[in-house]
Amino acid sequence: MNLNQLEYFVTAAETLNFTKAAQKCYISQTAMTQQIKSLEKIIGTPLFVRDKHHVELTTAGKVYLKEARAILDRSDIAMRLARMASEGEQGEITVGYISGFGTSDCSEILRRFHTSYPNIKINLLRDTMSGLLSALERGDCDVVFTIAPAERILHEFEHKYVRNYPIMAVLYEGHPLSENSVVRYSDLKDESFIVMQPNARVKEEMEEMVLIYKRGGFVPRVVAVEPEPETIMLMISIGIGISIMPEYIVRLQMSNPELKILPIVRNDGTAETLNFEMVWSSANNNPTLEKMINWEKI
Repeated sequence: MNLNQLEYFVTAAETLNFTKAAQKCYISQTAMTQQIKSLEKIIGTPLFVRDKHHVELTTAGKVYLKEARAILDRSDIAMRLARMASEGEQGEITVGYISGFGTSDCSEILRRFHTSYPNIKINLLRDTMSGLLSALERGDCDVVFTIAPAERILHEFEHKYVRNYPIMAVLYEGHPLSENSVVRYSDLKDESFIVMQPNARVKEEMEEMVLIYKRGGFVPRVVAVEPEPETIMLMISIGIGISIMPEYIVRLQMSNPELKILPIVRNDGTAETLNFEMVWSSANNNPTLEKMINWEKI
């Protein structure tokens, strides 16, 4: 039994005329008759009652017609899904993101991608930068959103700029700089800093933030290293120190009356920013990955 035989049978059952059915299937009437007889032999029972002037379905034929239609419909769906999968429009993708990025525009990006490709299942994985890059190497993750990594660790990965976020100085209310509209590096050189370092993040992963301090021409006096932004906000509010954080982490604290959050500008007056990128392995052959990489909204 094959799909052609099912198609011939369904056409004959719908027309109840072997000549018309043969014409619709672009085969000869003799071939149509032979295919139906072959199908009846496989099933083991007649599907049609026919003579020179009349064709009708047997009881078995009526039952088989319903099932044959269902099989053909499922076959069409299966072929369509297979084509979609091969083109990256059907399947699943595992997206990794570093701690904190979930409060940024990550959900907006992924929501719009999901709207464009609703048949792609999105799995999420949160980890440190080093953990996510290891997941890419193992094939446990398809693509990650992370702070733009140092060039030395990208030799085996591909990457694409996504967007940048302003870097903010988080001060306590009443701080001498709290009346400013912006903060310059030179304003911060004598401050005590609280540095955010999520649990399990290796020391090297702080290099991107340390570079920001270095641009100001000073080594920060670090009085505390904490993993949780909420704890850091509390420490700042009681005057233990100040902190420098990306805007996406502190945006929900903008209305906190105990804090003053100001954008940092470089010494040349331009805004300080932190770049985010998509990173993936060039060895990954998941077709949905190409859809994510080349998605026009990213």
